[in-house]
Amino acid sequence: MAFFTVPLVVIFTKFDGQVINEFAGLPDTAPTEDKWEYARNIAERVFCSIYLPKILDAKYPPKGYVRLEGENSGHFCLQTWNLSVVQ
Repeated sequence: MAFFTVPLVVIFTKFDGQVINEFAGLPDTAPTEDKWEYARNIAERVFCSIYLPKILDAKYPPKGYVRLEGENSGHFCLQTWNLSVVQ
């Protein structure tokens, strides 16, 4: 019986939904363009401090991950990271 090592890659979807949630929670005092940029920064921090560590701390952490966003807005953004660099 042969055993193979297969790298695990995690796919995160709907990151743009997290940006929208953060935008909705911001006060209305800032210009809209600034709010979107700020919301994206908050969403990135939430992703890196809450969601990503849960995956990286797993018994068998992935070798990489892909974050998808924008599929519902007519454009599609694919962001990838090599976790060996992130760690």
